[in-house]
Amino acid sequence: MANLYLTHKCRRGCPFCFARKVLAQSRNVNEIMTVAEITQLLSHFKGQFNVLGLLGGEPFLYPHLKEIINLLWEEHIAVKIFTSATDPLPEALTDITTEQALGRMNFVVNVGTRDTYNDTQFRNLEKFFAKFAPLSTLSFTIFDLHADPTYLFDMIDKYGLNRDIRVGIALPIYNGGNSYIPLEEYRNAGKYFTNAALIAAERRITLSMDCGFIACMFTTEQIGLLEQLGAHVQFSCGAALDIGPGLKAWNCFPLFQLGCINALDAKTLQELQEMLRNCDEKILGQDVAISQLCINCDMNRKGLCQKGCRSFKSLNLNDHA
Repeated sequence: MANLYLTHKCRRGCPFCFARKVLAQSRNVNEIMTVAEITQLLSHFKGQFNVLGLLGGEPFLYPHLKEIINLLWEEHIAVKIFTSATDPLPEALTDITTEQALGRMNFVVNVGTRDTYNDTQFRNLEKFFAKFAPLSTLSFTIFDLHADPTYLFDMIDKYGLNRDIRVGIALPIYNGGNSYIPLEEYRNAGKYFTNAALIAAERRITLSMDCGFIACMFTTEQIGLLEQLGAHVQFSCGAALDIGPGLKAWNCFPLFQLGCINALDAKTLQELQEMLRNCDEKILGQDVAISQLCINCDMNRKGLCQKGCRSFKSLNLNDHA
């Protein structure tokens, strides 16, 4: 799946934010992806998009959201909006009903503990859920290993959200600038995920791993238990293709600084991904193992684990530069 990075603006300020370097390198905080650029992109890659993610920053703060949604729907492209839903519902969404959006739009809502919201933000979140609960899936980033995850399950029950939670892990970005889970804490993060999955299963809720998880975070027993609980277990690099203002394209936010190219330099999305992969490999090398344990790992040899997020390799590269 590809994503459109619409705007830098965001009022949340999450310490683990992967997009910080995108914003830091911009000369203008108000820079946005223009409608003309998106129209040009759709024309250039005609028929190659089935789904497009809209993200930022905060997509609710993007001034042309209604126009872009209509444009994508006219091209029969489904829309996935990544949001915190803590800003007022934009005009683009006020007139859309759940029935109209079904099969054409859904939301991935990144949530934090109650103490990370002010009262206005939390009220906006509740209003959003009241309107779009059936189309909303919670997203949660493992960052504070002491945070009680049950608030996530309470939200699902209270508002009638989808009974699956997309779980990510706070990853570093090249040259630093955000907070993340260090490798020495990955075993503890694995325990955290497993314990959360146990509680979730008791409430008929499943957890799905986003990219960045590695097999050695877990014991064999934990992996077996997660499978039994119905958790979506994957130890892969799910780097999505991100395209932002100026039609710059990059291979996921943590690696933003390693290589940005003009999306229109490629004829197909597959070619664009290959060009970006080559940019990364020129700097990181083809072996992206983040630990010496990867060398003799059975999961690695069997192709069941992709050896972790390349962001750690880039971090080490920077440390030794």
